[in-house]
Amino acid sequence: MRKLAYCAGGFSAAIFLAHFLLPARWVLPGALAAVVLALVTLLLPGQTRRRIMVALLSAVIGFGWYAAATAMRLTPAQNVSGDVQTVTARVTEYPVAYERSYGLTVLLTSPDVPNCKARLYAADAGAAALCPGDEITADVKLRPSTLRYGEETDSYISKGIYLIGSVQDKTLERTGVWSRSWLYWPKTVAQSLKASAQAAFPADVLPFAQALMLGDKSALYAQDLDIPLSTTGIMHTVAVSGLHLAFLLGFLRLFTGNRRTTAIIGLPLMAVFVVMAGCSPSVLRAAFMTALVLFAPLLGRENDPPTSLLTALAILLADNPFAAASISLQLSFTSMAGLFCVSGALHRALDARLLPAGTKLSWPRRKVRAFFSATTASSVGAMVFTVPLTALHFGNISLIAPVTNLLILWLLPVAFIGCYLAALLGLVWAWGGMALAWVTAWPLRYIIAVAKVLAKLPGAVLFTGNRMVVWWLVLVYAMFGAAWLISRRRKARYWIPAACSVLALCAVLTVNAVQLQRTSTVTALDVSQGQSIVFSSGRACAVVDCGGRSTVEDPGDLAARKLLAQGHRSLDLLVLTHPHDDHVNGVLRLMHWLPVRTLVIPAAADTTKAPLSDILALAAVNHTTVVRVDAEQTVTAGGISVHLYPEPCAGQEDGSMIVLTSIGDYDTLVPGDVDTTAEVKFLSSCTYPSVELLLVGHHGSKRSTCDAWLDAIAPDAAIISVGYNNYGHPTAETLERLQAHNIPIYRTDQMGDITVHLS
Repeated sequence: MRKLAYCAGGFSAAIFLAHFLLPARWVLPGALAAVVLALVTLLLPGQTRRRIMVALLSAVIGFGWYAAATAMRLTPAQNVSGDVQTVTARVTEYPVAYERSYGLTVLLTSPDVPNCKARLYAADAGAAALCPGDEITADVKLRPSTLRYGEETDSYISKGIYLIGSVQDKTLERTGVWSRSWLYWPKTVAQSLKASAQAAFPADVLPFAQALMLGDKSALYAQDLDIPLSTTGIMHTVAVSGLHLAFLLGFLRLFTGNRRTTAIIGLPLMAVFVVMAGCSPSVLRAAFMTALVLFAPLLGRENDPPTSLLTALAILLADNPFAAASISLQLSFTSMAGLFCVSGALHRALDARLLPAGTKLSWPRRKVRAFFSATTASSVGAMVFTVPLTALHFGNISLIAPVTNLLILWLLPVAFIGCYLAALLGLVWAWGGMALAWVTAWPLRYIIAVAKVLAKLPGAVLFTGNRMVVWWLVLVYAMFGAAWLISRRRKARYWIPAACSVLALCAVLTVNAVQLQRTSTVTALDVSQGQSIVFSSGRACAVVDCGGRSTVEDPGDLAARKLLAQGHRSLDLLVLTHPHDDHVNGVLRLMHWLPVRTLVIPAAADTTKAPLSDILALAAVNHTTVVRVDAEQTVTAGGISVHLYPEPCAGQEDGSMIVLTSIGDYDTLVPGDVDTTAEVKFLSSCTYPSVELLLVGHHGSKRSTCDAWLDAIAPDAAIISVGYNNYGHPTAETLERLQAHNIPIYRTDQMGDITVHLS
């Protein structure tokens, strides 16, 4: 069995090296280098030589397969012309509804375009009625999926999607049904269960129920329930994986009575479940490994966990080498690696202390201790290798995760099976499904409530935007790594690095608190084509605008992580210059992350339209004080003074404000999207100082930042908050005017977040 492990490990390692470290032109030379190293291993002794030889020769295959996949799949898609052309395609997933369009995952079948999966976006309402297996034709403008908002990305190719297309208006037409559309019946079942759940479950738990059953997290994100779940480290409960398959097969075992029958029935049932759950890398990994476990007794073989894990990884990468970039795949396999490497030893150590041999315990006490031991061991094991990935991809580390798992895992199987039974019953008897859903809703509410309560605890989560947290994490792994090396020669005392880690964390939090008290900063966040400015003075903080277009991440998440990394746990002041999307579409997320004490909006803004109406509704729920500015006034937050200039100075129909923020003697002017007419009105009718920092108006539009404006306010420096756009921002005219006034220019599209340290 271990020969297969070395083979799969070498193949997989080559794929990861080719994708993340080697330039494309070095992939085939990498294969040649692996051949040379394989020849060198002939000098090594027997068993070692054989293992390394197998791994290296498998790596040669891995390098070759990655190069072949690039040539056969990726390169043809990158050579697509970009012109509008008529294409035929087969729908492979149910449409996903967005605010202004529908997303369709299709397999292109036209002879004049690459035969590959593509993601099409259509504004046509008829797209909503399409089903997997439907054949369509449309006029589409295609582009490679490796470019997103003008930057390289591998998020689409990791899912096997190589082209992105925009369907031209009213050209989408359903032309027929694929002759083998019956192959998509598991997706139809999943869609029926989703509809049944929507009819049966109460609205407050429906997003969590859908995510728990099928991994559909769209409603979870829409209601911002992902924030407490990710903060407390239990988002894995809605990433369908081995945990859910264990629940499913465990429930089946109650009726089959033996392992062999469970294997015979469970394998096809598991295959259907995998397709229903969307064939994500995490559920595919779990399915492959579970299948090997189920097949072992049928074939009379012993299951080997490392072999199972590496074989599953190799199978996924053989199907799509670019899946190496999938965050889901990385987290799934590293969590399982941690369970194999750490959880077993930790479980035995905890059992030795909590359930010592010869000690008589009552049945309840024994069960509680056994549950504590098993859950703690599995939680810590799953975190060992996933924490660095979580920190890298999501910028946070959940410290409360083991506690959360202890409080909820005992109830999760009941909730999972209850959701499925309620949805299935609802298909044949609506009232029965609703009754069972009402009962199942209570454990779901308990899990959500636990997550929300624990997410609010100080220190529940650390954010890597604080460099000291990053160095603390490096120190922790270094200490435990050293302890592991020592344990190979003599018994290691792991409590020593554990205690040192806790002391180091306390030191980091203390230093951060002291620094927060003494630090004042102004930060223009990189929210692409939008604006969000963070002002911090000691423990006081204020944000002017929070929005952006063409962003991979929500601007509210970016702003919240910045503030939380600094040590802020609430927001004193949130000022919205005007309610355009690129200035406010991240506000709701920001308000879900951090309580906002005071919200300031222009009095002339239309509060009946989204997103401002939604923002005010959430402010009412959170008891946020709302200030509607209809006259020049000043509001303060600690050492931050914010002077507000409303209409008619701005001259905007949407009620735009000009905002002057002062921290001590340092003045920052934020004019929003005002034009040159508004700038002239401001200069003639308002009192203002010369400023140290100017946020250039309207992202560098040629209709803003006139010469008279620059002469009057005389900024020492200018920041342009701008990103990928089709407007030509910042324009050459604006840049030339700033340069003519000898004003240093800083741009978020070139520099990322820009921070001015005042103290």
